[in-house]
Amino acid sequence: MFIRMESLYIDGSEVSPKVSFDPFSRTLELGGYSRPENAKTFYTPLVQWINDFNEWILNAAKSGGTIEPVVFNFKFIYFNSSSAKFIYDIVAILGAMNKNKIPINIFWYYDADDDELLESGEELSEMSNIPFNYVPVDNN
Repeated sequence: MFIRMESLYIDGSEVSPKVSFDPFSRTLELGGYSRPENAKTFYTPLVQWINDFNEWILNAAKSGGTIEPVVFNFKFIYFNSSSAKFIYDIVAILGAMNKNKIPINIFWYYDADDDELLESGEELSEMSNIPFNYVPVDNN
């Protein structure tokens, strides 16, 4: 089955994160605040897009294309518990992609003073068995 990939961009707000998924540059970014009223409604299309992206890359590889590394930048300021489940779903898909020999580079940005956000990234990395690159940001 042929999947046609398109970029996905959603402007961030005070309650929902900015989404910038570019399949052609292999760069995906999610960041800002994530406390949407209905996390399932917000995140389900994102999870589906990443699943489709995974299939798209695998199909390209089967057709003799090269597999370029995928970079995923998590740049959250805050996310609530209902968002955390879907963020984990995204990380789990990235972990599956990595197992399929698709090189994945995950960057977890966090405020240098926010130990909780750093710990959340460490837990996600451990649960998904995929290493994260931690990038402290000095917001002072």
